[in-house]
Amino acid sequence: MSTLFGTDGIRGRAYSPPLDEDTVRRLGAVLAELLGRRTGRPVLLGGDTRASTETLARWFAGSFQAAGGRVTWAGVLPTPAVSQLLRGGGYAAGVVISASHNPAHDNGIKILEPSGEKLADAAERQIEARIGTVRSTGDIALPPIDRSLAELYLGLVVSSVGDGRPLAGLRLVVDAANGAASGLAEGLLERLGAQVTSIASAPDGSNINAGCGATAPGRLAERVLAERADGGLALDGDADRAMLVDEAGKVLDGDDILLAWARQLAADRRLPHRRVVATVMSNFGLERALRRDGIELRRCAVGDRWVWQAMRQHEAALGGEQSGHVICAHHEVSGDGLLTGSQLLAIAARRGVPVSALSDLERFPQVLINVPVRRKAPFEDLPPVRRQLEHAEARLQGRGRVLLRYSGTEALARVMIEGEDSDEIHALAEELAAVIRRELG
Repeated sequence: MSTLFGTDGIRGRAYSPPLDEDTVRRLGAVLAELLGRRTGRPVLLGGDTRASTETLARWFAGSFQAAGGRVTWAGVLPTPAVSQLLRGGGYAAGVVISASHNPAHDNGIKILEPSGEKLADAAERQIEARIGTVRSTGDIALPPIDRSLAELYLGLVVSSVGDGRPLAGLRLVVDAANGAASGLAEGLLERLGAQVTSIASAPDGSNINAGCGATAPGRLAERVLAERADGGLALDGDADRAMLVDEAGKVLDGDDILLAWARQLAADRRLPHRRVVATVMSNFGLERALRRDGIELRRCAVGDRWVWQAMRQHEAALGGEQSGHVICAHHEVSGDGLLTGSQLLAIAARRGVPVSALSDLERFPQVLINVPVRRKAPFEDLPPVRRQLEHAEARLQGRGRVLLRYSGTEALARVMIEGEDSDEIHALAEELAAVIRRELG
């Protein structure tokens, strides 16, 4: 993995390295060089509602076009919309200016393959190797916004849900996080038949994700109750995440969504190998609930990139994160909050059940202990730690799980244990943390 690119593209404070003008313009020139023969086809460029988005887009596109590339400028458009439109659209690549669920002062640049998937690691390394040596020359203005693209994307989502107006008769509230789906989300749910009330759908460049959306669904839950609505849908800034709220104001997160969607796909015989992918952060209750239905859960590292890779490796049609980033390979190659929300609401409507009936997930108690460490030695190289870990896993076999990992940004070892008995998992976590302190603290 390169150091310029994280698991979700280039991310940072807008206008500061690596999102300063020089670096962004260099990126445009390098991408034009990397695409080579593909530059006869345009790059599809879109972004979210941050005040910095259009400036970063102008820097990138100006340099990319000056280096011989062509740009189709979509303006404000969700990341999953760019991904969906790339597939079969005749584009050389996709570029999204967005920092997803981050606050407004941040931004990012995501580069997508023509398949809609995130740029491969090898291509990211090529860009990083060249970006320090290339020079951007010239500056060509952004083309006019192609406003047909948003409508084309909405049509794709509607067709994925099926014929008719499956949400007819439902009263829903949608929270667009003042982000890229503002306006689109309401239009989609109305086309599917729902009566819609919208909140956090008035972006001003600085209010994206500010106390709203999928990272803060409490406001949506309150509004669902106040409106006596049948449910709610919360998105994040670039609309690749979805959270649902049921008619009682309870939040259904990515684990609930995975359980409900997996059961429906299995019933429809569209869940290959009866297998689902989730990250190491999904609750053990999900694993147990799926197992009771004869569905296997495979775990992977945190990040939608790793979810998609694990889905391909294990031939799974469904995977996702507790955060609400869920991928269904029948429809997409990355998370799409509008598609996910529409699919799940339609499942409930077609069954004739309330949104609350989608999930009966019973979450296991969880304990997390952060242990300061001097160094980050592999745990398997520390016999006392390895023995204590094996002891805890043996005690919880079939009734819980242990996750031991280092923080990626701090000098900490994280001990996380889930299980049926709160007292037991606290005791096991303290014992394991004590051994780590003796060995590394």
